[in-house]
Amino acid sequence: MRFSSHLLTITFAAVSVAGALAVAAPAQADATPTYTCDQVLPGAVVLGHGNCVASNGAATEGEFQGESLVVARQAPVRFHCRAGGRAQLPDGVVAAGCRPA
Repeated sequence: MRFSSHLLTITFAAVSVAGALAVAAPAQADATPTYTCDQVLPGAVVLGHGNCVASNGAATEGEFQGESLVVARQAPVRFHCRAGGRAQLPDGVVAAGCRPA
């Protein structure tokens, strides 16, 4: 009887850990390259400027391809862009194919 209750406890612990990892995986999977700037000018082409920083592997200089997020520090503005752009940090970033996120 004692062996069975320990086995049951270990099984529940393993299931709990697996469940926690399954929940955490989507949050880690959303590692979209991100630019955070003081201000963001909206549009299909977004301009972020002023003290810009890159995170999640975003390029700091030159052209980049694919998806990115451009986020404003001074206002609740966030854009998801899909067509690449150009970064010149910390001055600014231009990203194309953008929509509000």
